[in-house]
Amino acid sequence: MTLHPMVGSNIMVVERCGGHITLLFSIWKESHLARLQGSRGAGINLAAGVEVSVEYLATNQPEQEAKLSSGSQLDTPAGPTKDGDIQIEIFGMDGMKMLDSEKIYIDLVEELRISRLLKREDSYRIRVELELPTSQGFGMSAAGLVAVARAFQALTRKGTEQQYLRLAHRIERMHGSGLGDVLGISAKGVELRLEPGAPGSGGKVVSFSTNQPILVVWQPEESRHTSKYIDDVKWQRSISKAGERSVSRLRLKEWSFERWSDLMLESRNFADASGLLDEEARKKLLSRVQKEILRLDFQARVNVRLCMLGVSVVILPRRLDSPLLTNELKTIADAFRTMGLGVRDTRIQ
Repeated sequence: MTLHPMVGSNIMVVERCGGHITLLFSIWKESHLARLQGSRGAGINLAAGVEVSVEYLATNQPEQEAKLSSGSQLDTPAGPTKDGDIQIEIFGMDGMKMLDSEKIYIDLVEELRISRLLKREDSYRIRVELELPTSQGFGMSAAGLVAVARAFQALTRKGTEQQYLRLAHRIERMHGSGLGDVLGISAKGVELRLEPGAPGSGGKVVSFSTNQPILVVWQPEESRHTSKYIDDVKWQRSISKAGERSVSRLRLKEWSFERWSDLMLESRNFADASGLLDEEARKKLLSRVQKEILRLDFQARVNVRLCMLGVSVVILPRRLDSPLLTNELKTIADAFRTMGLGVRDTRIQ
């Protein structure tokens, strides 16, 4: 978090939050309380994600109007027209402004106001910049919500981090988005979500840290919204059955660096047993990527795993004690870009 004093009375906070990839999960959404909904599962946290700035806008509107009418220069950027205004701009990874994407942040501000963590009359400008595509299993909505929530906490110095994370989780559930992304983000590193729910409100998670360079790869013209699967009874059944089996095996031993091979095995089993690998777009992408890895002769160095629930994969080291090298990742990334795939290098964080 970075605090930036602005000219005049405005103050701006810049906050980052990495994305999150779920490798396997089960669905728990029957509770009437959003904070108890979520998933058991496992995944990894990314360095690449979302950067946001939240600026408190001083609303001395009569003063501003007087200065404008007299021809004087304003001390602060043009502010809102009235108290309580929220200005939101969201930019995709291509730098282009994204339209009709503000609702989750508007809802977050409203929840913060209801919880009395924000004053209803205060005005803010929110800028969100995404470093990865949306609806591809990279947890962009959760990362954005967590970053904005943390920025508000830094600005107001009210409440606890768990309160803000709980509200971010609540908004995710209101919009049918990631079940366990906020809980996973709260843990960092490589996480195992033992119980569903929001951080500090039912959700239980363990994790271990590792510093590993990786690649995320996606099919540009494809996307999948989480609600397509978690709101479908057939998908709920097949996903949860496979996810619970995997989690039950992963939780038998202490969650640590040495469990990486177990996670790799279970994530592959889950993709197959859940039926998610049978979808044509996913199957085609995974096949293309695996064939290219074989052609490049990197099959002994990497694992390729599906990201849930996008049409995307993550290129991971086969062994954590033998990280992928910069030149290896560049060779793989260049090959995928030549194939017309979206590629981003990042790290487990």
